[in-house]
Amino acid sequence: MRGAYRVLASLLALEVIIQAAAVVYGVFGLANYVDDGHTITPQDFEENSDVTFSGLGGLILHGVNGMMIVPLIALLLLIVSFFAKVKGGVVVALALLVLVIIQIVLGIAAHSVEQIGILHGINAFLILGGSIHAARLARKVEVVVVEKPAEATTA
Repeated sequence: MRGAYRVLASLLALEVIIQAAAVVYGVFGLANYVDDGHTITPQDFEENSDVTFSGLGGLILHGVNGMMIVPLIALLLLIVSFFAKVKGGVVVALALLVLVIIQIVLGIAAHSVEQIGILHGINAFLILGGSIHAARLARKVEVVVVEKPAEATTA
């Protein structure tokens, strides 16, 4: 289970990197689309819209990944933490799950108040650092040295 904990923590870190890459791809694609003279309205982001631009897939990936995959990995990490026997592993996994929930709330709220997006970005770094820390915790194996008691000598 220690290995599963390490893999899930590492996957969570990788997901943060994927999330950053996906949203940046989407934003630059959208910026190029607008620079080419196109306009965007809120209706253009609805399901039945025929608007397409390079990077749209990145925005979709960011949304789906952030709302489904990342929380699932964080939840699985917490569940595994109870069995992994990683010192401090449950606390770190719980903190990561809380950070992921906060991340989702910040991401949704940033659609109404764009300044909240700053906190969304900062919180992503906290999740990245915490997940790397969790993966490193699972690598550490405590070694207990037990000294053999000295044998009594008879005279």
